[in-house]
Amino acid sequence: MESSQKMGAETFWPWGLSTGDLNADGYEDVFVTGGMGFGFRYAINSLLLNEHGERFYDAEFICGIEPRAGNRLEKVAFQLDASGADRNHPLAAGRSGIVPVFEACSSRASVIFDLDDDGDLDIVTNEMDDRPMVLVSNASEKKQLHWLKVRLSGSRSNREGLGALVKVHAEGKTWSQRYDGKLGYLAQSSAPLYFGLADATRIEKVEVEWPSGAKQTVTEGLRSNQLLKIVEP
Repeated sequence: MESSQKMGAETFWPWGLSTGDLNADGYEDVFVTGGMGFGFRYAINSLLLNEHGERFYDAEFICGIEPRAGNRLEKVAFQLDASGADRNHPLAAGRSGIVPVFEACSSRASVIFDLDDDGDLDIVTNEMDDRPMVLVSNASEKKQLHWLKVRLSGSRSNREGLGALVKVHAEGKTWSQRYDGKLGYLAQSSAPLYFGLADATRIEKVEVEWPSGAKQTVTEGLRSNQLLKIVEP
């Protein structure tokens, strides 16, 4: 059943989406790229914050995703030679010389990962015929975040452990993620997996179900705010 509108996740003009716990509260948020480019109006990118798994709330303006830096909403799509080869083009009518034709900026895809290794997740977009946007979060500067990064190394399974199920148990809560490379439209977020732990600081165990069928439990050397490397036995 279609429930995006009820959940507050309908953006009406989406391209690719990426997921990640942007505020480390234990719930994965969603970044949705939008827009169409030449011939269409500007459409915003949407940042949907996950409210305890119950619904999503628009936060792109609150978090500084929109408006774009410098309020840059358009760019040159192409140029016409109104005095030469393009003199009969409808957009060159009544004009002479080189005529720039503008289009709205628009994003097509995005990746979410900790770009500056400061413990919070950042966003990089893939733009339509344009340079990418690099959206660096300062969440870790505003609040003490609790998180765990997990990187897998397969032996019997594939080298990256793709397909593994990872479960993190901390202070009575369990977080689960599939190690799938965060593949999306025209983009793929980088490893490692990022688990926001909300207020939890003590991690009891990390469980891995490897693609080979092997099951592994790690209980030693666990603490929040670290990169945990796990090698398949």
